[in-house]
Amino acid sequence: MEPYVRPALPAQEFRDAEGTVIPYGERWGMGSPPDDAYSVLTHAERFQPLHDVARALIAYLECAYDVTASEDPAYVADLPENYVAATTAVRLTPAGADSAPMTIAFTSHPGVVVRAGAVYVEPFPVCGCDACDDTAESEAERLESTVFGIVSGGLKEYLTGPRRKVFAYDLTVADGGSSGTQGTHAFSPERLKTARATLRDRSGAWAPWSFRES
Repeated sequence: MEPYVRPALPAQEFRDAEGTVIPYGERWGMGSPPDDAYSVLTHAERFQPLHDVARALIAYLECAYDVTASEDPAYVADLPENYVAATTAVRLTPAGADSAPMTIAFTSHPGVVVRAGAVYVEPFPVCGCDACDDTAESEAERLESTVFGIVSGGLKEYLTGPRRKVFAYDLTVADGGSSGTQGTHAFSPERLKTARATLRDRSGAWAPWSFRES
């Protein structure tokens, strides 16, 4: 199997009201963004290429791994209820029961949301406001890193806190890792009940996905 290759991202140029090119990704240098930048999202369309990257990832995973992939707008229900901007989603179900299932949703933001395991959720971009100064390139790198971290068995979810009611995660990726608690206020009570049962019945990280036999 050939290695995954990111599709070429289109050259994009965006200008402000005065006609000056906006250097997304480099706007604030070593300084802090102005306060009013946190409440503004200009040129959200710059994240549209993330849809192409997600499609390429899905196609690669379906070819390389023993996984079933299907697309249906109904799979948006896999996400917390606050992701109503998601328009369709692809559900990836690995053959191994100990491997984390994954749903990749496409939003009208535009952007992508990854849902994996019991409750793990990560949006791309996380915010997209002018203060965050994200680019399609930086978010594509983060998306790819997250997806392959999950596929390689880098996701661990567990219950912690008083009476083990808090969902937490560790995600190990090729260039580092992250950890934290997963906000679940937007999940339905039924979804959380199922997730708690899933995590109580298992221990340790989700297993790596199996490669598809050639």
